Formats: sequence, structure tokens, C-alpha cells
Amino acid sequence: MRLILSIVAIILWLVLGIFIKPCFDTKFNCGNDSSKAMIDDKKDDNASNLISATNKGAGPLLFNWNKADAVTGKGWGARRQALLNELKDGEKLEITGLYRADEAKPANFENLGLARATEIANLFKPPLTEERINIRGKLVNPSEGDKINMFKSVEFRNLKNTTAIKEIEDRTLIYFPFNSTNRLIDAEIEAYLNDVASRVIKSGESVRLTGHTDSMSSSESNIRLGQRRANIVKQYLISKGVSSSKIIALSKGETQPASGAYVNNKKSAANRRTELQIIK
Repeated sequence: MRLILSIVAIILWLVLGIFIKPCFDTKFNCGNDSSKAMIDDKKDDNASNLISATNKGAGPLLFNWNKADAVTGKGWGARRQALLNELKDGEKLEITGLYRADEAKPANFENLGLARATEIANLFKPPLTEERINIRGKLVNPSEGDKINMFKSVEFRNLKNTTAIKEIEDRTLIYFPFNSTNRLIDAEIEAYLNDVASRVIKSGESVRLTGHTDSMSSSESNIRLGQRRANIVKQYLISKGVSSSKIIALSKGETQPASGAYVNNKKSAANRRTELQIIK
């Protein structure tokens, strides 16, 4: 009899242990399927993280549709410092904000690209000042998912900004001393034109050169003077291997004075220039 009772007790202990143990393992939450709940919670977390990662895109500087403010992420500090380190004396940082045609135009800005560039410029102040930053807006084609995902929408470029060379948007201004029509003798200009020659020889691009003058002489004389200045640059590029068929050289004389602070001063040194444009 005792043997039978012992066997029954062992069987009950084994059977009850199977059902009781999960209750202890789940902190006495018997009666509900807590283990399933924990699995479902983890599944929901994973799904949430996946959606979040998709919406955030990738990169240290991203934007949302119709928004001007930039979202900085991991790596932005290093990227910002690298851009500052690459900026040499006599150079400006050009920030081009990209925008899509369907994006809303913000108040006080011509387009959303300019608004984005302005917001990004503020991330570089200090150490940079307004004088060392140039901002632009650029229209680009949208990509699939832009309206629901964050996207990259900025370009950076270093611009030369010295007394001899000034890069602005799609052209370079090369300045000449008063009444100068001789060959180039400025090492900085020659070094710059060496780079231009190497680029267009490799790419097959063309160069347009436009000579400008101040208003110190007659219109006819200034047309000739502007042409000679354009030809000086043309001959230098040819000497570096650029085909003459890839160079257009013309003159505007005094008819297009420099804009901005010099627009009302046709005698300014800013007018004695050749404008160089690379044509795709």
C-alpha cells in the first residue's frame, strides 16, 4: 500500500511540476499567456524600429519633405569638422540647398533650397562668418519615397575668393590690373588655369571666356581691350593642351559692370575681369 501511495505521490509531483514551473518562470502570472505577450511585444518593437529606420534614411544631415530645418544625425560632428578643415585661407564655403518642384515655397525665400542652405549655414557659425559662406538653391528631380522618408538635400563646395580669383556659382572671375593686356604673370591665376586645363582635357568640356573692362576709355576701345583679356586666358589654356575648338572667347567691354557693391561704379577694379565658364 505504501508503495502504491509513493508511486502516486511521485506521479502527482511530476505532473504538477510541469504546470506550476511556468507560473514561477513568468513571475506568477498564471492564468494569462504572458510568454506570448512578451513575444508579441518584442515583435512590435522590432516592427517599430524597422519603420523608424526606413523613415530616417541614412546620413549625418537629412531633411523632411517641405521642411527647411536639417536633422543632424550620427557623424555630423565629424563631417562638419572635415569641411572646416578643408576650407583654405582665401576660400568660401558654398552651401547649396536642394529642393523639389512640388515642395512648398517658404516665406521670405525664393525657394526651399535657399531656406535649407540658410539653416545649414547657421550650423557653421561660429567659426565661419557671413563673409566666408555662400548659399544657393538648386532644383532637383524628386526620388521615390521623398514624401515619407528623410533624404539628403545639400551640396558643399569650396570657392576661391582672393584679390585675383573669385568663384561664384557657375563661373570664375579672373581680375586684371588697370589697362593690362599682357600675358598672365600671376602665379595664383596660372595655377588655377592649370587645373581648368586638366579638367576639360579629361572631360571633353568646353570653356567660355568673356572679357570685361571699366569705363575709363571709349566703348570701342573697351570692346577691344575686353577681347584681348579673354584671348590672354585662351592662349594660356591652349599652351596647356586645351584644343582651341573647345574655347569660346568674346568681349562685353564696359557694358556689363560687376554687380553688387560695384554696380554704380563702372570705374571699379571689379570690372577689369575675364569671366570663365565651363560648359558641359
